[in-house]
Amino acid sequence: MSLLSDDGMAYPIEQSLFDYSGLYLPVQALRDLSIQHVLNIEGVWEAANTEVNTNDLSKNILFLEENNGCLTPGEIIEKNGKYEINISLTFCQFLWAVGLYISTVFDNVVQIPMMNAMGCNIHGYKANMAAVEFAGDSFFRARRLLETQWRKEIFFEIPNICDPQAFRDEIGKANALMISGVGFIFAHELAHSYLGHTQTVSNANQMVKDEIAADELAFDWLAETFGADDGYTNKVGIANLLCALLFMGPDSVSGGGSHPHMDIRIDLLMKRMDVPEIDVLWGYVGSALRLWLMVYGGYSIAEDMALKPFNFYRDFYDFYLAKLRETRQRLFPEWVKPDWYVE
Repeated sequence: MSLLSDDGMAYPIEQSLFDYSGLYLPVQALRDLSIQHVLNIEGVWEAANTEVNTNDLSKNILFLEENNGCLTPGEIIEKNGKYEINISLTFCQFLWAVGLYISTVFDNVVQIPMMNAMGCNIHGYKANMAAVEFAGDSFFRARRLLETQWRKEIFFEIPNICDPQAFRDEIGKANALMISGVGFIFAHELAHSYLGHTQTVSNANQMVKDEIAADELAFDWLAETFGADDGYTNKVGIANLLCALLFMGPDSVSGGGSHPHMDIRIDLLMKRMDVPEIDVLWGYVGSALRLWLMVYGGYSIAEDMALKPFNFYRDFYDFYLAKLRETRQRLFPEWVKPDWYVE
């Protein structure tokens, strides 16, 4: 199977080792759409074409399962003298469930009660707690994909997206967010090649800078779509990807010396979204930060309930981002070299 452009450039997609016949899992139904989505962006297509012709980028994109837990969403690796973009199907499956969960919880548990409190729920939206339960169940099943030893059957516990039944709207949002998120993963790895990172050997400090630079270039490429009909969805898809990276575990908030810390990475890209302080995107990401803090950061429901109401979604986001940064600094203190230290 290949994805062809008008000028004939192909990106063959290597088939999964799993048998998906008769099933419609997110990773089966959406992975090719994700690549088509991002390669339809002019800047991405031009960069990919340039890199294939001049910088040893392989035309192959490998989607693979990780049998020892989800270790990396994507990477660009040298293989047979070429640099090949690899994307984790395991992470894609997890990413879909994160989009389902955060969007459903935000709509029903955060946004509708907030509109009720402010007296602006003019359409009389009602919270759908059955959808919240469905999304929560799907998300917590998907979290098992992150376990060191997971059973392949876990893949098939994710809902069939072509038979959404009562949760058509929720599944539709999750599908769109996964397509945009996987597109950003591809663009990020392509950016590493385009910026020459595959041709140099970097120390830890430079690796962090390279990751930020790849994020920024990938964002610039995808920003070409922001003015289109689905442009806002692409913004949320990028934000949702960052939330999924954070949700990978208690250690994910730290960059570990080779990546930017997640509080920094999230804030750099969120500030580039160029949305007003009342925009719900701040609330969407703020809700994800709040959840991580409650699960991994020792932040309690009692503390949260004692808070005064926020004026804007941006205030909501800023509060939980500051809490996330404090927690990261507490859990992963960075060693500061004393003046007398000599390398």
